[in-house]
Amino acid sequence: MEQQPHQPNGGEHDRSEVNSYGTDDPETQAHIENARIDAARERQQKRAKLERLIALGMNPDDAETFIEFEDQITGRTVEPPKREEEAPWPTHDTDESAERVKQCEPRIYVADMASAQRGISHGLWIDADQEPNELNDDIAAMLASSPTPEATEWAVQATEDFAGLDLHGYTDTALISILAKGVAEHGAAFSAWVAINGTDDRAMLERFDDFYVGSYESREAWMREVADDLGWREQRERITDPLLQPYVTLDYAAMAEDAARSWDAVTGTDGRLYVFMR
Repeated sequence: MEQQPHQPNGGEHDRSEVNSYGTDDPETQAHIENARIDAARERQQKRAKLERLIALGMNPDDAETFIEFEDQITGRTVEPPKREEEAPWPTHDTDESAERVKQCEPRIYVADMASAQRGISHGLWIDADQEPNELNDDIAAMLASSPTPEATEWAVQATEDFAGLDLHGYTDTALISILAKGVAEHGAAFSAWVAINGTDDRAMLERFDDFYVGSYESREAWMREVADDLGWREQRERITDPLLQPYVTLDYAAMAEDAARSWDAVTGTDGRLYVFMR
């Protein structure tokens, strides 16, 4: 009589139900399977690298030591680098805290032109970061105290803390207000925006936030940040033989030259590079 295999009570531990994942959760199983695939790929890559180093004349033990050392200095573990999703071209500077926008408190000196024609100096320093009607009130008060009877004409004779903008001779308080508010909020970045657009299109001046990308120490620093945001340096490391990586670099100067054809990059009065979309 053929002996039947021993069955546990109730058959509750049927070996046919046991899987190699140790779980019945499909999501966890998929994660484990992906980890296995990645680990196998990593082992294949290391094996291929080992064979390549040996083929170049390196002792097998030295080749293994070299690969282990390379993993240590690059911070690699058994797991391969995580796959990166495609990143969009960065806009509106990704790190506002790094910009350290200099706080500006723009002021204008408005002069009484009638008194100036008589050789009398009369005027007033005004905080320019105000609404047009508030500027008009301050200017009216200055003219009311003029030593010249019925003085009505005025003009900006000097500016202070305007990030390099020259408002000499301006008499339009609406435009003065736009420029002052922009400088007060954005500093030299707004001055660069004015340099690009001029002052005729006031609607465009007020769209600074729609076009501003960010500020950088130099054109190379700009391209380095772009390369990091898009994962280009990591891609270079993945597709380049480790022995060649020290000699393969990104040409940031050429990248900046190409990017300047599609982006406005202006050096501000503070020496920083300000970048805007076109």
